[in-house]
Amino acid sequence: MNIDLVARDVVINEEVHGRVEQKLERIMERTQMETPARITVENNKGSYVASITLHVKGREIVAQAEEKNMVAAIDEAIEKADRQFKKHQEKMQTKR
Repeated sequence: MNIDLVARDVVINEEVHGRVEQKLERIMERTQMETPARITVENNKGSYVASITLHVKGREIVAQAEEKNMVAAIDEAIEKADRQFKKHQEKMQTKR
C-alpha cells in the first residue's frame, strides 16, 4: 500500500505512524489491488483534524474527523473510512 502521511503544524512520531499503517493495512486486506492512501493531520486552534483519502476502484473514499487528541482524530477518521469502504464493497458485490 502506498501511504502518504502529511502533517501540518504537528509532529507525527514513529509510534503514531506505525499505528496508522497497521490500521490501514487492516482495511486494505479486503482488496486485492494496490490502493493509495493520503492522510492529512493538522492543528486547528487547539484541536486536531485528520482527513483520509483512499483511491479505490470506482470511487474515492474521503473521511474527516476532528478531536482534541491527535490519535483520537486519526482513529475516528480511519473508522469512518473503514465503514465507507465496507459499504462500497457491498455495493460492488451486489452489482455482480
